[in-house]
Amino acid sequence: MIRFLVFALLFATVGLDAQSAERVESEYKLGIPNEEAGLLWQYLQSHEFLSKLKSNYKLKTDISVEDFIDIYFDDEDLSLYNQKVGLRYRSRYVKDTLIKQLIQLKTPLLTDGVARTEIKYETKKSKDKNDVYARHQLLKYIKKKDRSNLNYQLAKFNTESLKMRKEVSLRQTRSRIYITDSIASLATITLDEVTNLVFPFQKYTEMELELNEIRYTKSNAEDKMKMERFNENLRNGLLAAFPSLYQDQTPKYNKMKQMIDRSWSSRLYKYRMWIILSIIIGIAVILLLFKK
Repeated sequence: MIRFLVFALLFATVGLDAQSAERVESEYKLGIPNEEAGLLWQYLQSHEFLSKLKSNYKLKTDISVEDFIDIYFDDEDLSLYNQKVGLRYRSRYVKDTLIKQLIQLKTPLLTDGVARTEIKYETKKSKDKNDVYARHQLLKYIKKKDRSNLNYQLAKFNTESLKMRKEVSLRQTRSRIYITDSIASLATITLDEVTNLVFPFQKYTEMELELNEIRYTKSNAEDKMKMERFNENLRNGLLAAFPSLYQDQTPKYNKMKQMIDRSWSSRLYKYRMWIILSIIIGIAVILLLFKK
């Protein structure tokens, strides 16, 4: 009986820890042709756009450009991909200087993909020689105290951390406008140029209009609605100004994996060693036949 109570308490604690660490992000994702990214970013920095934004809502803005390296993990059955879940190891750079590393787990909250939950885990700062998972592709980054929490979250999607392996690696150049009102940080407008780190280096560009996740998570229903209305108006204005923009809530991991899976170049690169070996064997066989 005592063992049962201890087990139940531990299980409940994991659930509570996971719940307390969750944040809700609300964002619109807009696709745009790669060749129009520069023009769109110029418009977002223009006096025409910023002055209208500031005068209509009395906001302050700030601009930054950052780079990210994102490694996405999944199991052999692609459980996360099929359920539009993103599990990534992220490295953040500003002017080629590493600023931060963390693990992020993003899960769908609504079917339309606009709202998602996000859980962040700090990465290990040093290697532990006594850690049995020190060579695991994912767990080597996760602190021991966070591993049960991560497994608790992944169990919701019928998988576990031990099954995780590297699936897709991306580089993002992120141009971002931070928007602040009289209360606190309100939202960000982000232009992401996303590139596959592996040949043939597929690329796509997308814009994210994201409400500040900490503020949005803590807000009451009325304030959440006000923030959502702001983001919706922002989206509608940009769609009107740039007809080539289109809403596409597909997660980054899913979007790039779809591009990779449809590419013959990616398949050739994936099996390049087998192809080279087959060519060598074929040439050797031909040479032997000619000698005879």
